[in-house]
Amino acid sequence: MKQSENTGPPQSTANSRIIAKNAAWSSVEVLFSLVANVFTSVAIARIIGKDDIGKAMLGSYQYIVWLTTITLSMGTFGLPATTRKYMAEYLNKGNLEVARATYLSTLKIQTYVSLAAAAVGLLVISWLGDPRYFTASLLLVLAIVPRLIAFIPSQANNASEAVRRNAAPGVTGVAVTAIVTGVSLYLGWDFVGLSLATLLGASLECALKLRTVEKWLGHVRRGVVAPELRKRMLIYSGQSIALVLLALVVWDRSDILILKAINPDTRQITFFSQPFSLVERVLMIPTLFAGALGFTMMAQYGRGEARLKDMTVDGGRYALMIALPLLVGMACISRPLVVLVYGASYRMMIPTLTLIALLAVPKALATAPAMLLQTTERQGFLIFWGCVCGVVDFGLDFLLVGKHGANGAAIANGTAQGLAALGIWIYVWRADRLNLKLLDCGRIVLSGAIMAAGVVGITRAVPGYVGLFAAILGGAVLWLISLRLTAALKPQDVGRFLSIGNQLPLAIRPHWRNLIAWLAPSVSAT
Repeated sequence: MKQSENTGPPQSTANSRIIAKNAAWSSVEVLFSLVANVFTSVAIARIIGKDDIGKAMLGSYQYIVWLTTITLSMGTFGLPATTRKYMAEYLNKGNLEVARATYLSTLKIQTYVSLAAAAVGLLVISWLGDPRYFTASLLLVLAIVPRLIAFIPSQANNASEAVRRNAAPGVTGVAVTAIVTGVSLYLGWDFVGLSLATLLGASLECALKLRTVEKWLGHVRRGVVAPELRKRMLIYSGQSIALVLLALVVWDRSDILILKAINPDTRQITFFSQPFSLVERVLMIPTLFAGALGFTMMAQYGRGEARLKDMTVDGGRYALMIALPLLVGMACISRPLVVLVYGASYRMMIPTLTLIALLAVPKALATAPAMLLQTTERQGFLIFWGCVCGVVDFGLDFLLVGKHGANGAAIANGTAQGLAALGIWIYVWRADRLNLKLLDCGRIVLSGAIMAAGVVGITRAVPGYVGLFAAILGGAVLWLISLRLTAALKPQDVGRFLSIGNQLPLAIRPHWRNLIAWLAPSVSAT
């Protein structure tokens, strides 16, 4: 039985502050990870993939990495999402004993699952693996264990709406991975060094996250998971693993399978995988806010459900406000970005990056409505619609990949993403009678169009590194000016963005407040 509804302004203000704080802490880990991964991926591409033979070898290695990622995703069995969902519910009901019991139960099962997944992986690489990559594959398989286990304490911290507890372990793990990657490239350890970096970074991150949960939950007496709750957890976990598997098809780079199977040019895997990974890193920025929103939505479900609809619409609008300039901007600078950063030998990757970046915008928008359905335990539609979009993705892959390679894979994957996002939004709009605030979203889209026109003009007028940096800086300035001209920020946005500013260092806060006041002068004056 749920608690009584609490929908007044105090709860709304508290939710905004919590979301802002969690988004700020998530941004620390995400931005650090983004910078580190971009630099390491570029270094790998330029050092190992400097010629066609290297690109082919890098494509083969990335295929192994992708297979490991599949094993990692399948091995979760939906337990991280289950941990977050039910720990958030019982923490906000004040029942810490049941929350701790939920955490320990899922952690125990996840540990067994991770060991079993690693054992299966060892058998597979021993039987079917390429001998040239055996040691690298072995290290990647061993890394499955800490990577799988770390999901549980990470989601336990998210359930408590204290994302800051994940920031330091996440940054530390990424830093170790980046440092070992750099050392291995310098010493010529190649793929063995890259795999070792993954193993060391994942192990340290896992250990630190387990420690953080023990510090805030270890003193609580373990409760009992009632049969009714166990049944709910089992159903939710089963639906979550189905969503994970579907996400591998619709959201992740499952298109690599078709590329490897029907396109003889192994380099196409590299040309698809590199920009896909880059865009995925950039997508972490808009999804971090949606993720912070999701943690609060699941907590709000324990406090009362009335505010979930407004939170969903606002989450989608903020995702659009963040994703549009990043992804459209990346598409506009794809030519100088690829040539100047990756090298002239990667010119074939330019249209692929452009396609992936533009078609990834819907993916950022789908997080908020999907989180609403997961929070309210209505994952059935997500599974059904995911199956439909998966069929579309594979069908387009078979039609396009053989002739168009990485570009065909980008079109297939992006089309499936767009269809998935559209279907999810239509479903929640009809089922929950949402006010989508399309006029407000139109202002944001218009701002994006103005920015894109300016960025394209700069890249064509100014060549080289100067043009690239000028386009990035000019795009940022144009985006802010466009938001002001179109009056895209609403009264509630000002308060929320000011709450985010309160998490910034003291020296930056006045500048942040001035920026928000300039973006929404009439609202700020009021």
